[in-house]
Amino acid sequence: MNQQQAPTLAIILLSKDLERLHAGSLVGSVAAMSGMSVRLFVTMNALEAFLKENVEKRAFQTGTVGAEMLSKNIPLFCDLLREGKENGDLRLYACSMAMDVMGWKREDLIDLFDDVIGVSSFLGMSQGAQVITM
Repeated sequence: MNQQQAPTLAIILLSKDLERLHAGSLVGSVAAMSGMSVRLFVTMNALEAFLKENVEKRAFQTGTVGAEMLSKNIPLFCDLLREGKENGDLRLYACSMAMDVMGWKREDLIDLFDDVIGVSSFLGMSQGAQVITM
């Protein structure tokens, strides 16, 4: 009997807006916990939100909903991603170009990333996947 390959979802996070980060992370986490294979690529301004110091200080760019989320201690995007990684097939990648431009090292980021890769590597692993950009 042929084993069917799990559907694949590729999510590109490029905004540092808390609402977009949360939405993309929620979709990715739920998809992974539902049996999908999920790959997230964090690039451009979104990487700033994943810096250890910003997560520790809860220093994020927010709109009205994001500010309410922070005031009510709703689990952060990183908590959602951790849950997706623990309970499903979710992999998280940081953009090497953005990291280089900003002078950030992998150690500067929270400890959720599987690797630091370029966009061509991410696109290669995402071939045939449904792609969502946030």
